[in-house]
Amino acid sequence: MSSEKLARGRPRSEEVRRSVLDAFVAAASDEGYERVSIDAVAKSAGVSRSTIYRWYKDKRELLLDASVDIIQNNQFDPADDAFDLVLERFLSETFATANHIGQLFTAMMAEAQADELFAQLVWQRYAQPRRQLLSTILQRHPKATALTPDREAFILDVLFGVIWYRMMSHHAPLDEAFAEQIQQTVDQLMRSTTT
Repeated sequence: MSSEKLARGRPRSEEVRRSVLDAFVAAASDEGYERVSIDAVAKSAGVSRSTIYRWYKDKRELLLDASVDIIQNNQFDPADDAFDLVLERFLSETFATANHIGQLFTAMMAEAQADELFAQLVWQRYAQPRRQLLSTILQRHPKATALTPDREAFILDVLFGVIWYRMMSHHAPLDEAFAEQIQQTVDQLMRSTTT
């Protein structure tokens, strides 16, 4: 959501914002993102259509804000646990969210393919914070001291790539077995930085 858009409207309350985002997520989960209308979200949230449009230029901005809100609510501090435990938790929470409302994230990425400016917003507000969290997790690996920036970027691409591919193609589940495969692969890639 743009700061310019916010500046033109009244300050929003967190309670109303929460109602709008919850209504949007519920509607998108039940009906699919493409069939969700701003009118339906406004009615479900108990706000006017104009209230939503004061905050969001269009449905895509609402989609992005809802997606960012979801990942922020699922963030955790990885500082106190060992690498394998933190990565396991990251994957478990990521898969639980994706299995529940992954269609929101895939819709956001589909929208980003059609609009470069929206793609930049998705990168800045959604993708980069996720990569930063995972980067912090990688730094807990025993071989992290040998990790170069290029190698880290490659490992992050591999990890997110396989998750997104499976989430978008639906050819196989995001489950515990897949999480174990990812953990083994990441560990091997981290250890190969010293060879």
